[in-house]
Amino acid sequence: MKGENKNCNAVDDGDIKIDVMTTIKKIWDLRKTLIKIGIITFVISCVIVLLIPKKYSTMVTLAPEAGQNGEGMLSGVASMLGMGGLNIGEDADALNVDLYPDIVSSTPFMLDILDTQVKMLDNPQEEILLVEYLENHTGSILGKIVALPIKGIKALKEMISDEDEDVRYHEYQITKDQLTHIKTLRKKIITYVSNKTGVTNIEVTTEDPLVTAILTDTVVTKLKEKIINYRIAKVAQDCQYWEHIYEERKADYHAKQDEYARYVDSNKNIVLQSAKAEEERLQNEALLAYQLYSNVATQLQLVRAKVQEAKPAFAVVEPAIVPLKAAGLGRSLTVIVMVLVTEIVAILWLLWGKGLWQQLRVFLKQNIEEEETEKR
Repeated sequence: MKGENKNCNAVDDGDIKIDVMTTIKKIWDLRKTLIKIGIITFVISCVIVLLIPKKYSTMVTLAPEAGQNGEGMLSGVASMLGMGGLNIGEDADALNVDLYPDIVSSTPFMLDILDTQVKMLDNPQEEILLVEYLENHTGSILGKIVALPIKGIKALKEMISDEDEDVRYHEYQITKDQLTHIKTLRKKIITYVSNKTGVTNIEVTTEDPLVTAILTDTVVTKLKEKIINYRIAKVAQDCQYWEHIYEERKADYHAKQDEYARYVDSNKNIVLQSAKAEEERLQNEALLAYQLYSNVATQLQLVRAKVQEAKPAFAVVEPAIVPLKAAGLGRSLTVIVMVLVTEIVAILWLLWGKGLWQQLRVFLKQNIEEEETEKR
């Protein structure tokens, strides 16, 4: 039995070797065709790669403050000011980390980004608007050639028509060009948040490395400003309210104090009981006004401290830098991959795919003939 197993394995091994050698021989026989296919693919790949511009990516890792709770610090301040029982806990925050991608991709945020001044690596001394960069310095050569007829038709339409499509008639209205730029920016700026850590990653990809770095830094800066302005908006309103109350209480206290002082000066030598009662009443009113004024002043100091406490802190784990290498595989590696994939597909087609396709055609043809015969 053992001898039979050895013989079977030998036969199987021999069959495998014969199949492999046969396949290699078939590939060798097709070498001229494969070389031609490889040359044609190489030329086409080089043209495609040269027409498609390089893209550079930069990613910024932003770690926002985990939570806003100024109760610890502000409670200590309140205790020192004699207001330990004051409720100064933070309200619920509606702008959490999960909404950061929505903020970045929002239309107002993108419109604000379009006004950014950027510099290109070829001419770093000259600043241009991001809108100008998107219109004149992005896109492939092939895409620009294809877009020429569309631009010509648009220019002709503007000459014939009296209405300008790019005119904004309302502050909430955006032009078609702005909408096109916003869609382009949304593809170039990608923001995603880690569900576990809350770390925010902002990745920007453009055709110029310096523009990529500047745009990334601008997005991060404006996102910080947006969040900080939101966080302190409610507290700032409270601060303005208490400043108004403070001025009222201050003016009332000064008025009561002046009234009391004038009465005392005018009734200095009078010993009537009614005069003393009036003096005591004015003195109590001035004292009450001072107490209210003092309490409001203390509350105002707490609210001012709360404004500073409400500002979130951001830790930039990975700052924006000018990328040195283009994103993706690179032009040389892209051409090699395209040639290899084409050669593999050509080998599979010539060895097995072509024969299977012919068999399938014969099989379908026979079925059609049989169906026609049955109908007759």
